[in-house]
Amino acid sequence: INNFTFVIFEVTIMSNLPKRYDRATLVKISDLYYMHGLTQQEISEIAHIHRTEISRILKAARDEGVVSIAINPETTAVSQLVDFFKQKYGLRDAVIVPSSENGGNELNALSVYASMFLSKIIKSDDVIGLSWGSTLSSVISQFPTDNKLHGIKVVPLVGGPMGRIPSNYHVNYLTHRLANRLNGTAFVLDSPAFVRSKALRKELLANPNTQEILSLWTRVNIAIFGMGSSLITDSPDWQAFYENTNFKSYFSAEMVGDILSHPFDKNGKVTRDIDSILVALPLSALKKVPYSVGIAFGEDKVTAILAALRGGLLNTLITTEATAKSIKDLS
Repeated sequence: INNFTFVIFEVTIMSNLPKRYDRATLVKISDLYYMHGLTQQEISEIAHIHRTEISRILKAARDEGVVSIAINPETTAVSQLVDFFKQKYGLRDAVIVPSSENGGNELNALSVYASMFLSKIIKSDDVIGLSWGSTLSSVISQFPTDNKLHGIKVVPLVGGPMGRIPSNYHVNYLTHRLANRLNGTAFVLDSPAFVRSKALRKELLANPNTQEILSLWTRVNIAIFGMGSSLITDSPDWQAFYENTNFKSYFSAEMVGDILSHPFDKNGKVTRDIDSILVALPLSALKKVPYSVGIAFGEDKVTAILAALRGGLLNTLITTEATAKSIKDLS
């Protein structure tokens, strides 16, 4: 991957490694993952090693110095894109993943870049807020374990799904995964994102456990979230999350995307009609978070990301070079 150097060393002595993690295995698995862009599941199928064991091997390779990861100075094209987004939309930061010459796994590359960036800005005693979804799940899976951190709290920023989604996409599950990586404490929001009435929402918000979450929302200093799009409303995960709701009806001709289940139009203007039945951090509060980090990529997300940028709904963007170019062309 351009701009990101993976150095795989032929280390001859690794006395701390379990015998099953011999040098040849570490090097081979690392080469498939980092250099060839294969997913852990793909490697598992090729090498006939269980998926969880692949994750342990990759961690061992990093811990023992078999793999060294370093960020190189950005190429001119990517650097210009970063400057464009920071200047045009007043972003605090932008991370743009260079296109891979060998057509590697985009989500994997994005997740590596995102986890590296977030690891640099996260510090002890932070309060980190999360949304849900496959992209965030992939990003969190790339986080290194950091036992030097302390006092971190990880909190959901939106309620759960109305239907069944993969468990590893659920916001409460993601808060636990990230908290475990950061030696922190996870909090659970026991409420669906959408409720059937204003009265039920009021009752849920009055619950002491929910009150604790609402209190933490005022202290969030890093918010990490994906972005929905009107172009993905037919996807199975989207439909499962909003099952038996009329959320799709809010995506009228004007609404192009959503953040934390708040729909917005092409200029990033948020609809207020949904607030009375939605359990999620208000986007007015999200704008005040020191780091509001939006992570999304793909042609079906271009219009939504552009709208969010126009509305100032995030101050840090993490996306791919191809997506960034498409957004710039429409700006």
